[in-house]
Amino acid sequence: MVSSAAVLGLSAQETPPQALPVEEPAIEVIPGGNVAPPPAESKALSRSGMFRVSGGEQAQRSSVALLLEQSKDDLETLLRDRDVDVEKQAAKKAAFFDPGGAAEAFKVPVNVEITANPDRPPVEYSVGYTEDSFALGIRIRMDRGIDHELLDRAALTVLLYERSLRNAKPGEMKDPLVIRPWLVEGLTEAAKWREGTADRRIYEGVFRRGGGFTMDELFELPERSFDRLDGASRLAFRALSGALVMALLEQPQGRGAFRAFAGEAARFSGEMPVLLRKHFPDLNLSERSLAKWWALTLAKLIQPQLSEVLPIRETEQALEEALQFHSRDGGGNAVKRGIGEWQTVADLEPDERQEAVRPAEDGLVRLSYRCFPSYRPLVKDYQQILRDLAGGAWDGIDERLAELVEQRETMVARAVMARDYMDYFEISRARSLSGEFEDYLKLKKELEQRPRPPRRDRVTDYLDTMQKAYESRGKR
Repeated sequence: MVSSAAVLGLSAQETPPQALPVEEPAIEVIPGGNVAPPPAESKALSRSGMFRVSGGEQAQRSSVALLLEQSKDDLETLLRDRDVDVEKQAAKKAAFFDPGGAAEAFKVPVNVEITANPDRPPVEYSVGYTEDSFALGIRIRMDRGIDHELLDRAALTVLLYERSLRNAKPGEMKDPLVIRPWLVEGLTEAAKWREGTADRRIYEGVFRRGGGFTMDELFELPERSFDRLDGASRLAFRALSGALVMALLEQPQGRGAFRAFAGEAARFSGEMPVLLRKHFPDLNLSERSLAKWWALTLAKLIQPQLSEVLPIRETEQALEEALQFHSRDGGGNAVKRGIGEWQTVADLEPDERQEAVRPAEDGLVRLSYRCFPSYRPLVKDYQQILRDLAGGAWDGIDERLAELVEQRETMVARAVMARDYMDYFEISRARSLSGEFEDYLKLKKELEQRPRPPRRDRVTDYLDTMQKAYESRGKR
């Protein structure tokens, strides 16, 4: 088998070693009839047979094979058409121990090597081929344990390579295989949204402040540049990539078209919008069709779900906004008053009082679906106070409001204590670094090396003159 990491067009520092034929060891026959046991199996085979894991310990190989197979199942589920027969899905789940029988058929196996050498890159890819077939390879560094995010990205990358090699013939590839980071990150985010584990706040921040990447920059960003992004830019890139992939999947016949697109993505050397328009004909309506779909999908993703629970601080803010009475002053102007000014509302006529209280009641009903769970009894108590106020039963309202305020302050204080304890626990038990401080140092170094624009204002000229004067004195 001939192996070449350069065919993938990635930043692998060194080609993984080629596999050599291994002779079967002779079994020694001990006098007396005892036979030495055969050598232990040094590879772990995934359920479908696609991933063959070597290196590391046995438990580590088994875990890696299981996680890689799970990433394969998640990708197939994401790209599967929605109208697949339920009975077929049940049959696939039932055939858990049937390698290749239930899952989508693959044509290119993947040899995975685990290494603990800290001098190796975190992940390296290779492709080998004979006259008849291909074989993909991954070398993963796991000197600090299994990195699930790194393993999932590696699995998605080789799965996309495998789809591009299914219809290719060994030796016919002239251009290197390239999978851009936006496709891997976008599929990762799309899978998270399908599972309900995505963080909507990231998309909200990108939508309101701007993502920092145009569509062309998203398509053309190579793997090396992606690795050098700071934490904030990486999150923005991931959110924009996820919105783009989900916009493509939501197109008419989107999943089938995306499967065909994924089969050409790694081998296509032209401009990405051209390949997208080939497989997604609805994007040909106008030059801005894809950008419009992208923006609409991003706007849809930032909308909170009805069942999404707010944290304590956001619940407090929403509660303050809901507990507002809407009335008018003597000049007929609209006025908002907090619940602490309930006596001004009590002096209104019954009809006006009910109209003033109704917006607060509606706000509490909406908040009851999303408030922090421990706030639901408080919301219920506030609803009762509003009903009593609208009905004219005002006895003891001040005491009840004071008690609710005290309970809210206690909840906020306990939440701060719990957050501080969790921060301490995470810091004291952490086995790896987040990299955020390294991102800060990297940004600081880039700013120091970046040439500053010249300034010609009077203050700058004066300071430059003073600096030269002091420097000349210091040299004497």
